[in-house]
Amino acid sequence: MINFKSKLLNATLAASFAIPLATAGMLTSAGSAQAVSLTGSIGLTGTSIVPSDGINPTATSIKFVDVDSVDTDGDFAAFSPSLSAAGITINTLNLTKIANVSGTTATYSTGVYTPFINFGSQTLGSTTALLTFDLDDSVVTRTRISKTSINDVALNGITGKFNFNGKTIGVGNLGASLNGKTSEYHLTLEAVSVPEPTTMLGLGLVGAGMIMSRRRKSVIQ
Repeated sequence: MINFKSKLLNATLAASFAIPLATAGMLTSAGSAQAVSLTGSIGLTGTSIVPSDGINPTATSIKFVDVDSVDTDGDFAAFSPSLSAAGITINTLNLTKIANVSGTTATYSTGVYTPFINFGSQTLGSTTALLTFDLDDSVVTRTRISKTSINDVALNGITGKFNFNGKTIGVGNLGASLNGKTSEYHLTLEAVSVPEPTTMLGLGLVGAGMIMSRRRKSVIQ
């Protein structure tokens, strides 16, 4: 009886893993040539306009007039031609107030931007395509210094996705500091690679295998 249960369980295991493994093989063969993973960071500086529209307005905006300089490391330095200020544009960021933090400080929602930053057509390896950074709906803090009427804006904890050739090749965090009505801004984007679908599937198969193995031992005993 035990031997029969063991054979039945083996057959079930074989059937359970046959389809996922075949699928993993198809994903690997079809996607390996297109698999790209982006890590590293990029720094952008330029001129921004932060309007003096009162203390904690219901809605406000930040305009990025231009991009003056670009600093790259990691995979960002591998793009050809090198990422340059001339080919990068940043959309105006429209903010909607969420809540007042104090008399001069409030939190704002960014909304979703697709794209937020356009890096233009770039070549990575043998692929030439559009590189963009799409912004998730995130929260920023805006502070006004009453005595000088200067708006200090901190863009911390904003998240988004780097897209290249129609695929998400990295998830990123954006941090920035802006001071004054018309001033220089500093944007920093840090990218983290996205696990490939086959990698995630493999981890799932390992976990399933461990569970089934434990169940098999329990039945035999």
